[in-house]
Amino acid sequence: MILGSLSFAQVIKVEVPRGARAESTDLIDGVATHNYSTKSKIPINGIPFLNENFTSGVLELHDGSKSEEVLLRYNISRDLFEILRNNDTLTLNRPFAVKYVYLDDKVFIFDPKLREDAERIFNGYFQLRVDGKLSFYIKRRKDLSYDSFAQNYQGGSGTKEYYYIEKVSFVGKSTDGKAFLITSTKSLLNNLKDHKPEVKAFIKENKIKFKKEEDIVRVIEYYNSL
Repeated sequence: MILGSLSFAQVIKVEVPRGARAESTDLIDGVATHNYSTKSKIPINGIPFLNENFTSGVLELHDGSKSEEVLLRYNISRDLFEILRNNDTLTLNRPFAVKYVYLDDKVFIFDPKLREDAERIFNGYFQLRVDGKLSFYIKRRKDLSYDSFAQNYQGGSGTKEYYYIEKVSFVGKSTDGKAFLITSTKSLLNNLKDHKPEVKAFIKENKIKFKKEEDIVRVIEYYNSL
C-alpha cells in the first residue's frame, strides 16, 4: 500500500509564518490554512499546487509494474503527490517505492539525496526533463510568505496577506557524477568531463539564457548528441 489517507476532516499542522498569530485552523481543499481573525480571514494569494485541478496520471514502481490511471496533482508546497479517490484525497506515503510519476506530459522522480550536499527541502520530487548521459531535472518549491511590511516612496505597510512564492532550481547529473545546480555557463562547463569547447561555443552562438528552461534543454540535448 503506497497511499495514505488525507481526510478533509483531519487537521494538518503547518508552521505559522513569522509575525502571525494562529487563532484557528481550517482545511481548504485538503491543505491546512491558518486564520488570524475570527471575523476576517487573511487572504492567501496563489496555490500550493503545480496545477490546482486533478488530472490523469500513472505511477510506475521500481519493479516495473504500473498503476491504472488515477487522478493526481502535485502539491509543491508539501512536496508530495495527492490522489483523488472516492471523494477523498490520498497521499503517496511511500514515495521511495515509486520510480516514475507520469502526470500530463511530465515525468517526476523521487530522490531525497539527488543533491547530496543540499538540505532535504532542495531534494525530494524532481521533474525529469531530459534523460541521458547528462540528465536535466527541475526542482520546484513554493513557500508561504506573509507580507507584513513593504516600504514604498510614500511609506506605509504591506498588504498583510499571504503569498505562495515559487522558486525553481535547475539541476544536472551525469551518469557517473554528482548532481549540481545549473545557473550559468561556468556552472555547467565545470561539471562536464568532455566536449567543453563545443558546448561553450553552442551556448555563445545560440545566446543561451540559463534562466529559461527551454534554453537549458537545448544545451543538454546538444551535449548528449556529441
